[in-house]
Formats: sequence, C-alpha cells, structure tokens
Amino acid sequence: MSLDTCGWWDGVASLPGWYFIETNTPISLLKKIEPAHESSRSYNIPNRIEHNNWLMNTGAAILPYDKNDSYFIYAGEAVNIKSRAREHTHSNHQTASLSLSSYRELQDYEWVFYYLTCDEVMPGSNGDKAIRVCGEQFWRSIYGWPILCKE
Repeated sequence: MSLDTCGWWDGVASLPGWYFIETNTPISLLKKIEPAHESSRSYNIPNRIEHNNWLMNTGAAILPYDKNDSYFIYAGEAVNIKSRAREHTHSNHQTASLSLSSYRELQDYEWVFYYLTCDEVMPGSNGDKAIRVCGEQFWRSIYGWPILCKE
C-alpha cells in the first residue's frame, strides 16, 4: 500500500468483500495529526480515536503490542474493494474515507492493505450487503475493534 503513489491498488479485486488496513504508525502520532482538507469528506482521525478511547481502555480495541509493532487500524466491507482501497488513500471528496495520502507524516510508516472477496469466503453469496456486514462484525468480535472504525 502506498500513500504517495496512485495506482498501487491496480491488483486489488473490483469485487464485493472485506478489507483490512495495517500499519505501524504510533497511536500518539495519529491522535495529533491535523484533519485533512475541510472541503473533503475525510474522516477526522483524532476524533475517531477519541470516540474509541473507551474501547482501548477496556481491551476491546486492536492495539500494537510494542511501540513499533504493526496492528490493524481499520477493517471494513465494500461492494467494490478496489474503489475503497483507492478512496482510503486518495479520496475523491465524494465518499467518506481515511484519505491517508493527505497526511505527509504518515508516509514514513508501513501501510498494508489486505482483502478477501465474498466469493472466496462464501461462494454464491453475490456479495450481499447483509453477508458483508455480518462478516465484518464477526471478524471484529474475534480480533477486536480497529481504532479508526466508528461503527
């Protein structure tokens, strides 16, 4: 995953499924970065973390074990995984997203994008929204809540 290069998502499937974003960016840095452009629909990253502070305090959130460890910061479902990969790095200002390329300071850290298509997990499901949401919540119930996920 590249925060400064468009097109890194070319190999990502344009299919319904689930995606996961992993980084080794310190939470302390994420808590203090300035929000992206006011005219965009970018998520306010410090507010997202603050919103999930109680999850972090109760052990329900996914956190790094040690200072430099990678951890899942976001997990979601989408009707088109490739589009969400692009939007979370290079927002089109019409869809709410992380817009990670807007933050120069984040480019110094590792970012990895993983995904599973609905057909890989549940052949014949046709990417049904209910299946995607159920799978997303099931994953979170097992692994914890990524700190940049609101719902």
